[in-house]
Amino acid sequence: MASLRGALRHLLVLLAALLPVGLIDAPALAQSGTQRIAAVVNDDIITTQDLNDRLSLAIATSGLPNDVQTRQRLAPQVLRGFVDEKLQVQESSRLGMAVTEAEVDQAMDTIAQRNKTNRADLTRYLLQNGLSPRTLRDQLRAQVAWIKIVNREIRPRIVVTQEQIDIAAKRGGAASNDPELLLSELVLPVYDRAQEASVLDDAAGLVATLRGGADFGALARQVSTGASADNGGDLGWVRAAAITPELRVQIQALKVGEISDPIVSPAGVHIFQLRDQRSATAVPLDPQQIRQTIEQEQLERQASRYLRGLRRDAFVDVRL
Repeated sequence: MASLRGALRHLLVLLAALLPVGLIDAPALAQSGTQRIAAVVNDDIITTQDLNDRLSLAIATSGLPNDVQTRQRLAPQVLRGFVDEKLQVQESSRLGMAVTEAEVDQAMDTIAQRNKTNRADLTRYLLQNGLSPRTLRDQLRAQVAWIKIVNREIRPRIVVTQEQIDIAAKRGGAASNDPELLLSELVLPVYDRAQEASVLDDAAGLVATLRGGADFGALARQVSTGASADNGGDLGWVRAAAITPELRVQIQALKVGEISDPIVSPAGVHIFQLRDQRSATAVPLDPQQIRQTIEQEQLERQASRYLRGLRRDAFVDVRL
């Protein structure tokens, strides 16, 4: 459960200031309270009520205003993430690794403990603030399912050679004078290049929201598909030379505290926040740390490829 670290860390603090959250007023998501189908994912459906509940949770934990504009801006990315979660849960069941209620309870307990409360009080607090406990449980179920899949199906395939370690160490030594950047990221998936313009529009809306004061980490946990999402998008300290060229120029142009414009890469559309910057440390690179870094990079690429495969092979019908 360690990989759920940071999930909804500020939940109770943020909820305390909220009024009860109702359905979105936008006709696309709710019409006179009538429940509609928002998406079909193989044999599962996502209703407009499901989507509205998830939007309410995302808005609450991100500290955003609960208005129609915010809900419309977040809806496409929240729905994309919701579809991926359905695929993750379906895949874990197919592989005989279905998530049990006890495992979801454990995840709930972890969140409650971080907020210095217990599961019963957390559930009661959600209800009192107009949020559905089932929504949070379903989200945690998908996270646990994905952890199981990654650990059993993907992690064993990761192989790091001594040659890779040597090359990385040499490259790191050559870049020892480069600055180190403390970065956070939010990644939006592009499943089909025909969708790229639409995703860029969505990303531009999120950038405006973030620059308006939204909590970057909380929003990343809700809508990012990057491997860093569970940690609120936190990438830690990164040497500038280690950043891929298509991202590096725009990231290095940021001032501390700034949010980047959307940046397209083969992995999707990225939004970065530069939280701090420092001169590179002169500490020699540890081969074990290099190995772990390479393993993590490979794991993220393989996991992203696996999820894209699930999406490609699935029947997904988005009806909004």
